[in-house]
This record gives sequence, C-alpha cells and structure tokens, in this order.
Amino acid sequence: MVLVDITKLDLSEKDLTLLPQTRRHSLLAHLLRVPSIVFAINKIDALEAPAEGYVKVHVALTNFAAQAGIKVAAIVPVSALRGDNVTQPLAAGWYDGPSLLQVLENLPTVQEAVEGQLALPVQYIAREGEGTGNQPRTLWGRIAQGQVKAGDTVQILPSGETAVVAEVRRAGEMVAHSLAGESAGVVLDRQLDVSRGDWIVTPGSAKPTQSFEATLAWLDTEPAIPGRKYWLRHGNRWVQARISAIEHKVDIHTLAETEAHELAVNEIGHVRIETQAALPVLPYAANRVGGALIIVDPASNRTSGALLVR
Repeated sequence: MVLVDITKLDLSEKDLTLLPQTRRHSLLAHLLRVPSIVFAINKIDALEAPAEGYVKVHVALTNFAAQAGIKVAAIVPVSALRGDNVTQPLAAGWYDGPSLLQVLENLPTVQEAVEGQLALPVQYIAREGEGTGNQPRTLWGRIAQGQVKAGDTVQILPSGETAVVAEVRRAGEMVAHSLAGESAGVVLDRQLDVSRGDWIVTPGSAKPTQSFEATLAWLDTEPAIPGRKYWLRHGNRWVQARISAIEHKVDIHTLAETEAHELAVNEIGHVRIETQAALPVLPYAANRVGGALIIVDPASNRTSGALLVR
C-alpha cells in the first residue's frame, strides 16, 4: 500500500505532479514484484472540495502507473485521522467504491511457484548420530521454487555434482515430497561435499556465474561507485564482489534511463556485478530468492543496497 498525502500536492496544477517518494516507492514495489499495489489517498477530509481533489490525484496516479507498467489493484480515498473509508465505506455521494479494508481483504494471496525447476538454498547441514562421519547427512533449507521427492535426480551448485534424493524430511518426519515455501530436509543417496550456501537444483536449470547484470536500489548515504569492493549475500552465502559498471540510472520523474557514474541514496540503476566466487543466480522475474541479493559495506557493515538480477 502506497500512502499519498493529498495535502502535499498542488491541486491547482493542470497536470498534477506526484511527490518523488510516491513515484520511488511505487517503482520499488513494482521492481520487487509486489503482486498487488494499492494507492491510499490520505487526508481527504482536509480538502474543501474532496471530490475534485480525489479525481485529480486518481488521474495522476493512473497515468503514472500506466507509464511505469504498474498494475494498480485499487485507488481509494481515506482519512486516517477520522478513520473515513478505512474499515467502513465512505459516506459521501462522490465515492461509492470499497473501503481500504475491503480492498485488502479481497486481494489474492500469493504462493511460491511449485511448478518448474527445483531451487533450494542449503541453510543447515545435520548429521545423525555419533561416529566416524559416515552417517547420512540431512541438507536443510526453505524451497524457493519447485518441489522435491525421493528418487529425484538433483545437482549441487556450485560444485556441479549430481545425486539422487533418498529421503525428504519435514519437521523431523519423513514425507513423500515437499513444495516451494516449505522448509525441507534432503538426504542424498551418496556423500557429496555440500556446505551452507550451496544450492540444490534440478540438473542443468542454473549455471554459476561470476558476472551478471542487475537492477540496484541504493540505500546508503555513501554513493555506489564502480570498482569499490562490497560483500554480497545470495541465499545463505556471502561473497566479495564489486560493481564493475553502472549502465544507467532511472529518472523517477520521467522514468527515462540517464547516464550515471555513481548512484546516490534512494536512486535506482542498472549495474554490472563481478563476484569473487561463482553464484547460481537466477532472473528475479522468475525467482525471488535466486534473483535477490543484498550489498553490505565491508567497512561499516551497513546494508547498502538491494540487487535484483536481470
């Protein structure tokens, strides 16, 4: 939900200009594949002519969303101060739509994709019993995509070795299969060198790489500069990396791609990343977990940015 403060807009403008933060937050939500975006026009009670103000802001939001390719679930007027149109429909002749709560309650729920190739980042490795180290190991993690069952052939990345799933466990119990969104334990038919941060995937579905392009949303007050080293986290693995190039940044006012040599705080750009070790990244549009990374400043340990693999 993107909150729009109508009192901060110049309603006298012929072509209403939205606040930069409204455009920025909407673009970020769209980039993050938030499936349902709702605009709540707040402080509608502060206007002498609320009907005219609502229509004008509605048009501006609709035009911006169409330009940015954002599918809007709803645009609703509210007054947070008095609770108008928040839980109960607005008692006004100029608006006969649903309340904000009614909109939210009717939005579809989203589940992880259970169809397609398996993608499971290994978070924890448990060994049963005591002894020489030949006991079966259970590879635990939350399935990011697809499903897994006994008998499936899987590949470990980045090593590339393959094995057959002997058992699948969930909550300590053996199960027939496990689906995307569930935490599962996988026991392989043979011992492989598997570590926290590795991935269990359908053979051939992903290829580790040390160079990829991504959309970068920069969060740090220190600008993003090509050539500087950072820490990246992908799934459960940390690797060193650097921004090798900034292709362009997005002008949030015009949505045009402009030349850039650095990214300042809150700016969004298209960058190329080079990593010290190969990562099995996936396009973010296809998989949220495999395509999402965070950038951490090694000097301050601040989370400096979010990467979405293109």
